[in-house]
Amino acid sequence: MQDLTPLEIQKQTFSRAIKGYNHDEVRAYLHLVAEEIERLLRENDRLSREAAMLREDLEDHSNRERILKDTLLSAQKVAEDLTANARKEAELIVKDAELLSERVIGQAMQRVGDLERSITDLKIERRAVRNKLQITLDAVQQMVVMDAEQEANEEPLTALFRARNA
Repeated sequence: MQDLTPLEIQKQTFSRAIKGYNHDEVRAYLHLVAEEIERLLRENDRLSREAAMLREDLEDHSNRERILKDTLLSAQKVAEDLTANARKEAELIVKDAELLSERVIGQAMQRVGDLERSITDLKIERRAVRNKLQITLDAVQQMVVMDAEQEANEEPLTALFRARNA
């Protein structure tokens, strides 16, 4: 059966036969059928346009969903990469801090050793100075004692003069 248009239905003619159908009734019925087909064609056209729009909307939504999924996956990957990089960087910072603290502690321990050696050297030098001072004091004490003895044994100048003249 070929596609009928409402106009074809309205223009359709039939041959006349004896005892046939009432011509006006057939015409009115064909007119009704043509109007119904026209309405159905318009409805079909409207539904086809609506279906096409819905297919476009569905395709747009599917594309957006795909883009959103891709974006979410990319964002998740970036977040994971950032987290991994931050974790690695934090580990490096901690290792650097540990190495620095070990170096600082080593330098401090070396400085403490140097200071202890300096203190020991200063104590030895202090003992040596104290011993020299003691020796000097002892020598001065002996000189004072000898001077006192000599003074006690000295005769006045007049006695020396008399002993020389005599």
